Amino acid sequence: MTPVHLTGRYLGRCAQTQMSVHVVNPEYLTDEEYEAYWFGLGRMREKISGELGLTPQAVILDVGTGWGLFAVEMAKQLGGGLIVGIDITRVDTGMAKKLVREAKVDNIVQILRVDATNLSFQSGCFHQAVSFLGMRDIYMTRSEKGVREAVKEMIRVTKPGGRIAVCVTPPEDMETEDQRLAVEVEGEVFGARSLPRKFYVDIFNDNKITLSETRMYYTNKKLTENQAAIELKEGIRIAREVYRRNVPDFEVVWKTYGDRIRAFGYGMYSKVVMLLGEKAT
Repeated sequence: MTPVHLTGRYLGRCAQTQMSVHVVNPEYLTDEEYEAYWFGLGRMREKISGELGLTPQAVILDVGTGWGLFAVEMAKQLGGGLIVGIDITRVDTGMAKKLVREAKVDNIVQILRVDATNLSFQSGCFHQAVSFLGMRDIYMTRSEKGVREAVKEMIRVTKPGGRIAVCVTPPEDMETEDQRLAVEVEGEVFGARSLPRKFYVDIFNDNKITLSETRMYYTNKKLTENQAAIELKEGIRIAREVYRRNVPDFEVVWKTYGDRIRAFGYGMYSKVVMLLGEKAT
């Protein structure tokens, strides 16, 4: 953890009473918070779901659902309708089905193993199509062209008058060094590249989607040096075993980025940008 150095009368009083003070910087996750960080993300999924204008009768597509955590959150808020979460990896869809059952929303959420760049659904069959941090993973397996096709497919299967929500981490929107560092590492090491906001806006414009809102969400947290090392090691394992990526060894990655992580922390998912578009009627 990164200590905060105390000065002034409080520190003087502590010295007089021979107290040992070590204050944790609140910007960093504690080890306990880190263990549940991906599941909670500072209630980010809950906040975004609550601002999508969901209705209980809605039929929603969740692209790049991963472990289905965003689909589960939407289902909790909806209490009805249908959410179809899709992902290309067998490992992720397997875990998503398990978590959906545990959350007792399997009557609302259906998980399918589907390629986001070539959806088998009919045009205009969903009220909304959403993606929460799925585009970086699509880039890993399908490159920039695949991300473009995935967004276009989201638009195609959305009903006229429906909404498309893409939650991403554009490099130019990262405000702090720890945020910029995390986005850089995800792209350079794992191939999970974050594309500029303009990339998505141009796709919206080319497909008659009106960008109605752009919203920013924060966890206000970052990983410590030790937590980042754990995350990178696990990320390398997943990239190799699940995505079949040829990624460098941890020692190589740490030699390149370790000093910067030590100095600034690692702002993984600490800021997310939602682009909310509406399809013409």
